[in-house]
Amino acid sequence: MWNEFTNALAWFEAAPAEWIRSGKQNLEAAAEWIWNVLQGDFADEQSTAQTITGTVISMIPFVDQICDVRDLVANCRKINQDTGNKFAWLALALTLIGLFPCLGSLAKGCLKIPLNYARKFALRAGTKAFDSSLWKLTAPYIENGVVKLNQHLNHPAVRKTLAALKIDNVWKYLANKVREARGMLSTSKLMGLFDDLFDALKSFCEMIQKWGNAAMQTKAAELLKSVKAVRDRGNKQLAEIIKPLQDWLDNLAVRLDKEAEQNYKALTNAKNSHRWTKPSLDAEVQAMEKEKPTWVDSLKEPPFEALDAPPPIPPGYPNVAANTGPLANKFNTFHQMSAVEIPPGTKLYRVLDPLSSDNSICWMRESEFLKLKSKDDWRRRFAVWANWNSNGEYVTYIVPPGKPLLVWEGITGSQILKREVAGVDEAVKAGNKGEKFILEGGGIQIVLDPATLDRAHIGQRQSTKWGYGSFGESPSMLGIPVLTQNWYERKK
Repeated sequence: MWNEFTNALAWFEAAPAEWIRSGKQNLEAAAEWIWNVLQGDFADEQSTAQTITGTVISMIPFVDQICDVRDLVANCRKINQDTGNKFAWLALALTLIGLFPCLGSLAKGCLKIPLNYARKFALRAGTKAFDSSLWKLTAPYIENGVVKLNQHLNHPAVRKTLAALKIDNVWKYLANKVREARGMLSTSKLMGLFDDLFDALKSFCEMIQKWGNAAMQTKAAELLKSVKAVRDRGNKQLAEIIKPLQDWLDNLAVRLDKEAEQNYKALTNAKNSHRWTKPSLDAEVQAMEKEKPTWVDSLKEPPFEALDAPPPIPPGYPNVAANTGPLANKFNTFHQMSAVEIPPGTKLYRVLDPLSSDNSICWMRESEFLKLKSKDDWRRRFAVWANWNSNGEYVTYIVPPGKPLLVWEGITGSQILKREVAGVDEAVKAGNKGEKFILEGGGIQIVLDPATLDRAHIGQRQSTKWGYGSFGESPSMLGIPVLTQNWYERKK
């Protein structure tokens, strides 16, 4: 047991000081550690609570079990606040689905990411209707989960696991695992997993009651009672959400299929397990901290501060204040912006990488494109981080005859490099005096609604001659559809 505790501690932020001073043998400190882990985000005192460093821990025995029990406790606390809240029961079901044995360790670790993002929505849904619109409501959260899943799949440990298991198309593999879990979904299956976690919780609470002080012993007993109360209601409440949840899993599998199609294209239509990928956010942060590129500044304040509120949206213009979709909150890419009509016959330019969609939101006029002398120049003036767009290619679009193209045009706002810390986006420090990594901005950009573009008027991809690397590397382009059109079918 002590070796398991030691392994667990290595994956968490902090252990009780008394534990450290006693050589990890103080039983009361051990009880405190277990208690705070089980509380998760609900602990009153988080100084000794543990923060997970990555989803790779799902492959480590004991650590993943105590984290799963922690999630069960969090769900039960939410349910006990309002036992009739179907979204709270949905959050519990999503937690339990992530434990299906059919998934295996790899898929569990991967699928917990989108499932947890959906769970975040469920825990915040409030009074929203629980009906056939469930997938639509969770879609923005799932898209964020897909981004995080891509970062997870780039982790060296995960890549080694994929190679060892000979999984060439991980997205298709995950889609199939979702369908397998969907086929097994039932009230009895979920309750069986609940009981397994409840048994583990009882074991942990027995340790707390054996080792902990009187107050902790009382709290552990109350915790067991509250979770059992949810268990006693589980059969009836979970049965009511099985069908919507099955439909939701069907949609999740389709979304993963689309990601598979997007990420595994090649010139011969063959699957390619060694595809080129753009740098992850973590890789970009590490590169910045090692040696700051010339196109990035270390500043306290941005030169062209991005807008913090959208302007009024005239009829027919792209809704850059939307909460979802490709235009969601894109007003914050501008320092200044105006609603503009682009007349027919105007040629627009878009800089992109092999995985980017031809028909996306960011463009510029020909005059702006011709001013660019290098990739560094483009990144600086249009404030584009490498994990957003790795460059290498460009495409043109000529506004077709007839109506003008309604767009937003203006000065590109500065961008601050940020990463998520404890669920909040924080600026990456570039020094010890409040400096941040900042892309200057200042170029004149255009943001449009991709649904208004006509595929017949898009040009062939061309090379920027700037290369595909971002930090001096020369990535292999074997099997990549270089200079091949990538048109994403969007709903108008």
